[in-house]
Amino acid sequence: MVILSLLWLTVGSFLLPSQLPAAESAENTGRIHGHVTITRKLTSQRMRFRLYPGLKPQPPPSTTEISDDERGNVVIYLRDAPPTADASLEQVPEIRQQGETFIPHTLPVVKGSTVEFPNQDPIFHNVFSLSETRTFDLGRYPQGDSRSVTFDEPGIVAVFCHLHSNMSATILVLDNPFFATPDSAGNYVIEGIPAGNYTLVGWHERSDPVEHQVTVLPGESVDLDVVIPIEDKEQ
Repeated sequence: MVILSLLWLTVGSFLLPSQLPAAESAENTGRIHGHVTITRKLTSQRMRFRLYPGLKPQPPPSTTEISDDERGNVVIYLRDAPPTADASLEQVPEIRQQGETFIPHTLPVVKGSTVEFPNQDPIFHNVFSLSETRTFDLGRYPQGDSRSVTFDEPGIVAVFCHLHSNMSATILVLDNPFFATPDSAGNYVIEGIPAGNYTLVGWHERSDPVEHQVTVLPGESVDLDVVIPIEDKEQ
């Protein structure tokens, strides 16, 4: 009986340490949160020429996705953060075609992600990109169909439709999962960041990147606001 007890304690002594890495990992991470301010709303918009006058833009599930508020097109991310082992996600990222519009207009994804392009319009679309990061042409496909593209290299991918020149979107392919898009109030948060020194980047397609040096400490939260001066770019 004594031998069995000693054996159980010995086995237990090997099992318990295996639980420590997860606890240590949690203790060694921090978070960054803050508020994104855009110095001026975009006041100039490109005129839309409708190929199908009878087709009315259909209301999206969330009005914040195609709001005039450009904060939804801002991406806050960490440069030089540890990369992910893979790009598996609980929900597959997508850019849908709805009301002759790409929704969302800006989509950040991790390198290796596959993005779906479902067509929800009662007309054909032909999604393509000539970007150096990822060139593709999905061909014409009708309402109810969806086609996908995998993005294996980091960079910026400009997306268009061959049939509707007013349609455009941007995919920002990142090396790591430490990024966020501000909510409708302009607030963002990036969780689970390994302790270390990083460059936090505020990105918008109409502005030069805004960079901040930041130190993340174990178990602590950094409050860092970001101002995006998109009025400095040509409209």
